[in-house]
Amino acid sequence: MNELDWEKIIKSQILWVIIGFTVGLSVIWWPMLNGSSLFGALFVYIVASIQYAMAARGFVGWVAFLAIILVGMAAITGRNLRSEPAGQAYKLFTSFVIGWGFSRAIIYFLLDSAFFRGSIAILPFMFGAVLLAGVAGNLTINSTKLKGEITPLIVIRKIPILTVLLVSLVLTLPNLVAVAGLLPNPPERPSDGYGSEDSPYEVEEFFLTPEYPDNMTSWWDDWANEQEWNVHVFVPVGLTTESVGVAVVLHGYQGEKVEYYRDTIMSLAGQGLVTIFPQYVSDMDLSSIPADFELNYTLGGSDHPQHLPRYTMALYGVDAGLDFINTDAGISEVLGATKLNTSHMWIGGHSMGAGTTFYVLSELLGRGFGSQSLVVDLEAPWIHSTQVDLMGNMSQLPDHTLIHVVEYEDDIVVEKCIGRWQHARLTARDQSPPLPSNQVLFLQVPSDYHGFPRLMASHYLPSGFVRDSLADHSYYPRLEAQSDFVASSAFGDMASADAAKSWFMNEGEMTDLGSWSDGVAVTPMTIVSSPLELMDGNWDACPQP
Repeated sequence: MNELDWEKIIKSQILWVIIGFTVGLSVIWWPMLNGSSLFGALFVYIVASIQYAMAARGFVGWVAFLAIILVGMAAITGRNLRSEPAGQAYKLFTSFVIGWGFSRAIIYFLLDSAFFRGSIAILPFMFGAVLLAGVAGNLTINSTKLKGEITPLIVIRKIPILTVLLVSLVLTLPNLVAVAGLLPNPPERPSDGYGSEDSPYEVEEFFLTPEYPDNMTSWWDDWANEQEWNVHVFVPVGLTTESVGVAVVLHGYQGEKVEYYRDTIMSLAGQGLVTIFPQYVSDMDLSSIPADFELNYTLGGSDHPQHLPRYTMALYGVDAGLDFINTDAGISEVLGATKLNTSHMWIGGHSMGAGTTFYVLSELLGRGFGSQSLVVDLEAPWIHSTQVDLMGNMSQLPDHTLIHVVEYEDDIVVEKCIGRWQHARLTARDQSPPLPSNQVLFLQVPSDYHGFPRLMASHYLPSGFVRDSLADHSYYPRLEAQSDFVASSAFGDMASADAAKSWFMNEGEMTDLGSWSDGVAVTPMTIVSSPLELMDGNWDACPQP
């Protein structure tokens, strides 16, 4: 191939579209080349996308204005460079932009159908604006006066660029009104009380790195062996009482980073509970499991071997955290004369952590934890174990136990039957005398797309990286009221404990999620008395035995 051929290839607009497309997809293939799974790469991209979108919300109005300027400038530049030496470079640059924008558009459409569910308007608008700018510049730099009739061949040649133009309009036009700031705003974060920025206590963080035994580390895969597995302890500052209660937070799948749940932990510790966050494995080496193993799901649980390393590591971390609280000089200095009183306990988990809660809770109940006050909170629950030695014994639940099981309307990660069966199991206390129904609440958190930003009740709403107005009203205030109840009970302040209990165990302030800026009420949370009678969802995923 001679030099002229190479020059022709390098100057090919199609080549630069392909290069741009490949670069746009690098957010997926580059992490995978570095050892990440497809799910892991997509999860990181999803988190980053949400963070970018939430940051960009502060510039609503300006984003739409700048997008119009960008598209206009791209078209004007293409027209002005049409007969200039720099025109060739501009053709290749706009081709690259088209390829990059088109790849991001494809990723967005796929993730929107499986995850975003129309909740993010500003992200597709920005992708569409970049793509539209590339198309505008490319069309004007390549435009020539047509001589004679428009032939079918000319139309066919324009199909690719017209297709890209259509995609860019699909991304931008439906979201233009929202991004322009013309829709009602969601309610602001509560200015006082539960969910506000004013917590009774400042919080100090500590952590340790336990030495885990071989019966746990033998399950770790290469990635897990490279990680530092910590237990984080958050301690309220300025306690003056004789005793303080404890909280245990169990994270969801691939939610090992404490930053994902820092807001949750601060909500609990800020109300006066010493809070333990153990990291434990999500993925592991399952090569020791026989190839003919048949996985069975029933009544919101399963017999998967992965429960064993997860649950035992989580409990080991909790025990290490408890020992750390009793022996660390820094924690002792913060607590002063106040002693940890484990008979007052909050315990809960999100997704995988909800399933893990059953085992950890059972083990702690066997030691007398929560014997005076106990709150259990399960958010967007995933399966628990059905193996006898791991499923936990809920007959140990004290008569005073207060429970929330929470389902999110647009949760497409876990089957909704799981939480419904778990609610039934907790209410029945594993076939011992049941708890009163008014002590075991099943809550449904709705989505509301009336204004912008849209309020989406997704699986990840309890994670700090998607904190929005809906989380500020449906999640964090509930946790703070629950924590206040346990903390006040440990302090001996029963008047405050009773007020907190009334707040999170009844309709009213808890279920009211505020109003949009135009006065329309946000769709409230609902308390479902008989969740097993709900007919929606895939019940085949949780069959009865």
